[in-house]
Amino acid sequence: SSHLASGDGHQVRNGFGVYRLIFSCVTMRDPDCRGIPVFNSPPPRSRCVRRLRLRTGSVVFPETPLLLAGAFGGPFCIFLFTPLRNALTLASQDSTSSVLQLYAAAFKGGFHNGWTGGFVTLLPSCPQFLVMGPFFHLARTLVGVQLALLATAVLETLISFSSQTVNAQMAFNQIQVQLDSGLEVHLARHMVLGPGAGVHIVRNLVALSGIRILSEPCLAGLLVLIGYVGLPAPALPWQKFLGDFVASIGAAICSAPLNQLYNFAVTTADYATWSTSERVTRCLDFLRCQYLSFGAAGEFRGLSPTLFRDLFMRCLYVSALYASFAAIERMSVRVWNKNV
Repeated sequence: SSHLASGDGHQVRNGFGVYRLIFSCVTMRDPDCRGIPVFNSPPPRSRCVRRLRLRTGSVVFPETPLLLAGAFGGPFCIFLFTPLRNALTLASQDSTSSVLQLYAAAFKGGFHNGWTGGFVTLLPSCPQFLVMGPFFHLARTLVGVQLALLATAVLETLISFSSQTVNAQMAFNQIQVQLDSGLEVHLARHMVLGPGAGVHIVRNLVALSGIRILSEPCLAGLLVLIGYVGLPAPALPWQKFLGDFVASIGAAICSAPLNQLYNFAVTTADYATWSTSERVTRCLDFLRCQYLSFGAAGEFRGLSPTLFRDLFMRCLYVSALYASFAAIERMSVRVWNKNV
């Protein structure tokens, strides 16, 4: 069209609550009027550059409701589920207590103690969820889903590592003070990265892949199963929520050992003083002692009950957190589109 030929951009709205800003090349006819288009910039010389230019020709900018969901819905979810997160921290240093005992320990000393460290994560969780939401949607259009996930996981760690570490250490120290154990750890305030950051990145990458990659396949499988047993399909919003919920559970199962390894690292006082080889050895020992069962003679007997305990607790936290955030994203877009 003449609008495109002029080089101007125009916006097209798609069904996922984002605006697609489409740019076109400026063309003109050659001086000899042979109808050969001449571009303002030379054509790309390599296939890699050509693919990049084709991919970045359409840039998806997050819509206002997605920004609002990330800025306000994310912090709300992070703070709301603080007790579940704190119980997981306690579980990393306790291989014998049951699920109920760990949740009770998180609230020990008063109901408000369940939210110990929650306010520390509140402010950083605003840019954290802007990265997990709007930034991911933008990066996906530029570099694809896989690289967008990696970039999101790294940025999420840069933003949230310090606050989440302090949150875990505060929850751990609270119990140690009540037990008068003298095992309190020094709070790692104002530390952008530190011991456990690498595990933190991988954990974020695995956890976020649930709602960003696995949600649609899980939803398709659920619909097939529902149709097979002869049940009516739920309404579309519930379908999306169920897909996100099941996908988050799968991601939680895969990320549970990584999460507990991170909690172990940040709540072990001597971890920062260990060499790299010693850290690797101690981390492997932690996973072996925590999740594998051995007999009196050292023979392998199978998986320990602690593994299933931690999987359950991690699944409960991650599925609640990510499914709630995804629901807030969709609700924000639906309400915004209805009223604008």
